Amino acid sequence: MQLQTNGASERPVPSVTDSLDRMVDAAQKVMADEVSLLGVEVSSGISTAIRSSIMLLLGTVLLAIGWVLVLMTALEALAPRSGNFAALGVLAACNLVLGMVLFLIGRRQMRDIGNG
Repeated sequence: MQLQTNGASERPVPSVTDSLDRMVDAAQKVMADEVSLLGVEVSSGISTAIRSSIMLLLGTVLLAIGWVLVLMTALEALAPRSGNFAALGVLAACNLVLGMVLFLIGRRQMRDIGNG
């Protein structure tokens, strides 16, 4: 090792081998930190996805219950005027038409995503 003078203090100049060892150690530390950070990001993403999925599921269940209650209310309102069978037929037809329209729109959008 050589000594390098820098003003009043002298410090040893590292050899090429020492420099390479320090560089490899620093690179290993950086890689370990990156892997650790990736693990934190993945676990955070997974917990966010699980939380979002639970909220979507609960929201869907509540919407379905609400829709059934709306249909029951509509049946109660229509039944005295047209009879139970006719009221059920009208509500079923409305639901089937709305469901088919939404299904076809969703299918077209999914096909566009697949082609684009």
